[in-house]
Amino acid sequence: MGVWRCPSAASPPGYGPTNQPFYAYNAFGVLSVGEKTKALGLFGHFDSNAVIPISESEVVSPSDMMAIGDQLFGGSAFMRVDLAANEKWGASSRHQGKANVLFCDGHVESPTLRYLIVDTTDAALVRWNRDHQPHRDAL
Repeated sequence: MGVWRCPSAASPPGYGPTNQPFYAYNAFGVLSVGEKTKALGLFGHFDSNAVIPISESEVVSPSDMMAIGDQLFGGSAFMRVDLAANEKWGASSRHQGKANVLFCDGHVESPTLRYLIVDTTDAALVRWNRDHQPHRDAL
């Protein structure tokens, strides 16, 4: 709620106001949700007892690492998800087909959804991962 909620996003039919898309954390990088032990984003280091936070020094390129962005699809993280799945949540109708993204160094950009989700060039993929590597094997 509050500043975490995107004011231009509406919940899809059948979902309540608490399911409205909001701004979310890049927890997993290019990986899918669920593989906590290999997370490439800012989730932390998973240990059987706790999650150990990522240190600033582990983010190789803060000016090129996406930290928080428009949650596009109704999940709990900012991540790469199929564009068709995003349409249920009206992703392309918000922000002229772009998403608001906050980077680790504090600057904000509005890349296109196609660049965020479909583009598999190294330049697009490294922005998701704290080690600044594309990790094509994770796609």
